[in-house]
Amino acid sequence: MVAALQTGYSQKEKPVITNYSFKFKVNGLKDVDVYMGFHYGEKKFIKDTARVNSVGEVEFSGKDTLQGGIYLFVTPKKDYFEFVVNETKIQMETDTLDLVGKMVVKKSTENTLWYDYMKMIIVKQKEIKAFTDVISKPGMDKESKEYKDAVAGRDKVTESINKFREDKIKQNPDMLVGKVFTAMKDVEIPKMDSVAMPYYFRAHFLDNFDLSDNRLIRTPVLESKLTYYFDKVVMQMPDSIIVAADKVLAKTNGNAEMFKFICHHLTYSYERSQIMCMDAVFVHLIETYYKTGKAPWVDKKTMDKMIERSDKLKPLLCGAKVNNITLPDTSGKWHSLYEMQGDFTILYFWDATCSHCKKSTPVLIDLYNEYLKPNGIEIFGVEGELEDKEWKKYQAEQKLPWLNVSDNPEINGNPQKYVIELKLTDLYSLNFRHNFDLFSYPVVYVLDKNKNIIAKKLGVEQIKEFIEKYKKAKTKSQ
Repeated sequence: MVAALQTGYSQKEKPVITNYSFKFKVNGLKDVDVYMGFHYGEKKFIKDTARVNSVGEVEFSGKDTLQGGIYLFVTPKKDYFEFVVNETKIQMETDTLDLVGKMVVKKSTENTLWYDYMKMIIVKQKEIKAFTDVISKPGMDKESKEYKDAVAGRDKVTESINKFREDKIKQNPDMLVGKVFTAMKDVEIPKMDSVAMPYYFRAHFLDNFDLSDNRLIRTPVLESKLTYYFDKVVMQMPDSIIVAADKVLAKTNGNAEMFKFICHHLTYSYERSQIMCMDAVFVHLIETYYKTGKAPWVDKKTMDKMIERSDKLKPLLCGAKVNNITLPDTSGKWHSLYEMQGDFTILYFWDATCSHCKKSTPVLIDLYNEYLKPNGIEIFGVEGELEDKEWKKYQAEQKLPWLNVSDNPEINGNPQKYVIELKLTDLYSLNFRHNFDLFSYPVVYVLDKNKNIIAKKLGVEQIKEFIEKYKKAKTKSQ
């Protein structure tokens, strides 16, 4: 499991705010507790609590250190407004009737700029909505003047928002708000061949993001930008994502907190990814950064679990050659996975008592008879239940047309006899449940002629489509 987020800051990070005093007056609040929170990627955390007096005044103060970022003033009703923390003294006033619209910044250069932007955005969003309502109108003719005028109007408003941000960036290059505005900028693509555009966009997507500035962690823009980059911009292949991950982590330039945030984000995401073969990214991160001592925030117990998980997954990654499995069929005759011939082999782990297997196996029978067998593709079925009574019964009833093997309590309980004395199998085969990370059934692996994994954990209904696409791609590459 990925290490839980530790909210303490790295000792190597230099604090930017000390002896701070943030004073607020909120009309409509009195004699209640309010909270100071902060963004941490896409999550929000509470930093402090303070009491609003009878006239709506409250102060958050402290001699401890605060990292810069966009913080939150949270009311008892869970409404909130944002304020930029990059100065020691802040003074602001607003009203519960409209926390943003009625905001008056009394003291804070950063927040004056931020609320100029926030109020401008509210106006511009209304203008954009009027145009998008026309654009999305059912049956709208895209060649009509009304449609084209709406698109032009929307683009003009968007351009004015971008110009506002660009002007403020130039005027305030060293301010945190300027860094946030820069991070919001889209990639500017010069005139070039249309084929080259996607490559340029991918290579320069993060150019406007200063990944060495850990204050950006405490803003709403960082994690969403990273997620979009890895999910939409980078090619969805493990090798491409691994290269991108290393590139992004290198861009932190020694900023320990930013490195930690991004490394944790990527590790957590790809450990749990449902996209086939993406566990290779998780394994790469563990081996490159965690095993080498570059993740000091993880305690030993958690680290051991993460490494154990990575080590278990590594032999099962796409492209890896699976270890042989040698087990007996229902008649007691021993068979080996490596004896299977053909360009493809389907390795099918299942359980005769499993409800999902009872739905999938009949579908696989039809697929075998109609497509796999005629194309020389065999199935090596491995029953996961240790007790073999139900397995033998199901095999006989359903007349499964492919080879099915498993162990049983006698074989599994006497490895010395079957491994050392009779030399019929090996410990890897007897431990297939652990070695193939089997905790539910059915599980499908598609192997090439050399028994390399080319797909895994497909639904049985996806097997034919995958093999056909794989064959086409392979032919095209030759």
